Amino acid sequence: MSNIREDLPQSVDNVNAKNTLNSYFPVRTKDRSGAFDWEAVIGFVIKLIYRKELLIDDIEEFKIICVKNFNEKLDNTGFVKYLDKMYFSGNSLFNIAPELLLFKAKKVKGNTPNARLGEMFASILQDKFITKETVVQHNFLEQIIVDELQNNIKNSDYSEPSKKIINEEPYLPFIYEVFGSDLVFLSEHPKYFLGTLSQFLKLYAYLYTAQLALNISSWREGEPSPKPLYFILDTEKASAERMHIRDDGHEKVHTALFKIFPFLSMSESLQPAKKQKIPIWKLSRSLSSSDTIILSNFAQAFKEERGLTSIISDVSTPNEALNVLLNLGMEQFERGQSRYEINVNYVKAIETELCSHFIQSRGRAGRVLVINQDYLLLLTNISIGDRKKLRFLELLEAFKKRGVFFDKRSQQALIQFYERIGNVERMSDSGEAVYVCKTI
Repeated sequence: MSNIREDLPQSVDNVNAKNTLNSYFPVRTKDRSGAFDWEAVIGFVIKLIYRKELLIDDIEEFKIICVKNFNEKLDNTGFVKYLDKMYFSGNSLFNIAPELLLFKAKKVKGNTPNARLGEMFASILQDKFITKETVVQHNFLEQIIVDELQNNIKNSDYSEPSKKIINEEPYLPFIYEVFGSDLVFLSEHPKYFLGTLSQFLKLYAYLYTAQLALNISSWREGEPSPKPLYFILDTEKASAERMHIRDDGHEKVHTALFKIFPFLSMSESLQPAKKQKIPIWKLSRSLSSSDTIILSNFAQAFKEERGLTSIISDVSTPNEALNVLLNLGMEQFERGQSRYEINVNYVKAIETELCSHFIQSRGRAGRVLVINQDYLLLLTNISIGDRKKLRFLELLEAFKKRGVFFDKRSQQALIQFYERIGNVERMSDSGEAVYVCKTI
């Protein structure tokens, strides 16, 4: 069966002169530093996972409603001005209940960077959402605010075709599996959820980006799996002799990032515009032998339109033809080509916007992946999840499922860190008998 035969351009006149990308990744070639407003994206994610929408999106209008209610229920109306400072100046309002973060989502509209980043999380999340009501203990004043909020929100079913945010299958199913369950777990601890949601999204934005880059060339292998990606703790010293940190750390990701735009834009050009997008690894499995000549014709047309000079070898299978196309997609961005700087700047934007929280320069060791205490505790808590504790070796496996790896030296540093904060139960000196507890 073929997903592309009817829509595939077969002549140089039909090949798009521009590389377009509207699926699977939020960065565009024109994006620069500061493109994303993480606070706005947090509101968008709350909108998705709670299936809620505001009836009013102006926080000033909501403030007027709350103040009116305060005046009606308080004997001393002069106290209201202090409530204004307490809850409506700064970010205190957004620490009362997760749904109040919906007000931040109003900046996420159209084909903006914030909307695209939100759509990336929607792609990872797919059909998962929170079904249990979030229970938070409030004081009398906070309860007034929450009650007014409930009067001004409505349910929204994003599974309906007319309201569907994205139309693409998960590119990394293993990330899809853990991301949704981790979000649901966090939502069951509302105060912790509110305090860590920004970090949680930045962590997964990086893991998705890095694992997408590391997996994108492995499309022949079928469904992706977590590729080794080694971090160190921020308290550790890095050295060039640490093989895993050197060979399976940031520099490997950096090299792989250059394939994201060429590969994804090429894949998108092979798929019908209005149909659900599928990953390259799944597209390759959908091709039939009759697609070989179609892809070969497209490759020749693409080469001519881009003015490329490589010699296209004869192919006998559709996957060989697909490989030729992906190589041509890369060739147009090679040094010496007119599009070279476009992809260089694209990778810079990725590293600045989605990776910078985890990259540090460590002298002779170069740029390495570093995880600080806050991110480590968050990762530990979501990996243990609903369980009370987890054996250390099992915890390391849970980290790997999320795309985070530690070498032997970092594993020792991890145990020392956990012992220092007091969430370790040690039955013996071996990792088999060391248990790590949640800090929530």
